[in-house]
Amino acid sequence: MEQAIVDELVGNSHGNLVRVKEILEAHPELINAAAVWKETPVEAATQMGNRAIIEYLVSRGAPVDFFTALALAQVDRVDSELKAKPDLAHARGVHDLPVLYFAAIGGSVAAADLLISAGADVNANAEAAAPIHGAVMGGSGEMVRFLIESGADLSLPDYKGRDARTLATEMGRNDLATLIPTRA
Repeated sequence: MEQAIVDELVGNSHGNLVRVKEILEAHPELINAAAVWKETPVEAATQMGNRAIIEYLVSRGAPVDFFTALALAQVDRVDSELKAKPDLAHARGVHDLPVLYFAAIGGSVAAADLLISAGADVNANAEAAAPIHGAVMGGSGEMVRFLIESGADLSLPDYKGRDARTLATEMGRNDLATLIPTRA
């Protein structure tokens, strides 16, 4: 299959459910294909915490790994996998994103608490984002507060150099921006 259609599928899996459905209807065999940047459709949707796309992809045969389980707030599964493999608390997902980022974008404080209790670093960062950015992108005020209370470094930059408050403001999420103290 032509790589361009795979790349289009994965690119659209970040947020365009209509196009994802169109492509997979025509090319169902691409459900787990990787883009040239080494990302599958479900990884793209998981990175963005896009539950509708994740659920659609899973219904078509995409796997639910630990990171996707976090984004879907499957707390019982996260708990059992962490108990079986405690090192998952330090795992990295697509684009080297820290495990806590996926719980944060999924909005599950219970899952985030399990990870932190197991040793996940609230300030683990990647070039793309830190867990606090995931909380802002996921839109959960409860998660933003939880990460702040857990010691999140609010000055960590995302891939565009934005701290969490700037990201919230640029997203038009003043409700979240007001939760994040300004730097002293």
